[in-house]
Order: sequence, then structure tokens, then C-alpha cells
Amino acid sequence: MYEVLAESGYQGLRYEAVATRARTSKATLYRHWPTKAELVTMAISFRPAEDLRVPDTGTLRGDLLAYLQLLAEWMGGEPGAVISGLFVTMRNDAELAALLRPLLIPAVPPVRAVCERAEGRGELVLGQDVRFIDELCAPALFMRHALLGLPLDAEFVEYLVDGVAMPLLTRAT
Repeated sequence: MYEVLAESGYQGLRYEAVATRARTSKATLYRHWPTKAELVTMAISFRPAEDLRVPDTGTLRGDLLAYLQLLAEWMGGEPGAVISGLFVTMRNDAELAALLRPLLIPAVPPVRAVCERAEGRGELVLGQDVRFIDELCAPALFMRHALLGLPLDAEFVEYLVDGVAMPLLTRAT
């Protein structure tokens, strides 16, 4: 099912194609997943999760570099392309958005885990909401890759860490 979604995108996804690929009937699919949003959510939920856990490099900067590099690689691959297409659709499809958000937004965002480790090492005083790092850096990666067609290379990841994330996280509050 995921493969059909990757090939056709949400708008082009048809129950017939999924049924053919799954070697089942449309009726069976409709019985279990009566809406396209439910069918797609099932496909995303059964897809093995990409491991975006950040290795502990021993420094805040190193952890941020490692995380954003993993995110850049994910965005540049097939999973990133599929999810990017779904993001656009979620804007106008409330059912899809409601079903997918719990799957796509981790309970403990990786940046929070990175910052908590840095706080434990004494590198950072965690008195602020760090979600904004994901809210700034992930869209910057998306914009560079999807819209501008530029590479998500180590140089850009370093720019995000050194020019955006580190100054925001370490600024005096």
C-alpha cells in the first residue's frame, strides 16, 4: 500500500490500485478502511519508522548536527517525498490531518531530547520552549530541498546549527 502511495501520491491514490497490489478486493479494503484518509494512515502507520533518534555525540552542537543530518537524509529520500505530499494535502483535508498528526509528531521531539542532554552536561540552561528549533530548521530543510531544489548537504546543516539553532538556544534570556 505504501508503495502505491509513493508512486501515485494522495490525490492519485485509488482503491483499485491498492487492491491489485495487495491481491485483495476493493470491498475488503473499504470494509477495513472506508475513507482514503484511513487507508493512507494505515499505510503510514505500518511503514517501519525511520530512526530519527539522535546519537549522543557529547556536545549540544554535535547532537544538533547529527539530528539535522538525519532529518536531511530522511527528507531527501522517499519517505520525505511521501510525507511532504501529505503535508500539502493535510492543509485541506481535516480528516487526514487529524489521523496523521499523532503519527508524525513525536511525544518527545528529538530537539527536546538533545537539549535535555545538553542541560544535563551543563552546556545549556533549559528555561525555554525548544520546539521552535524544529519549527525553524525542519521547514528550512524542506524549503531548500523541495522548493529550491538545492542539496541538503553538510554545509547547509552546519549553517542551520551554527547560524540558527545554537544562537537561539544559547542566547541570554
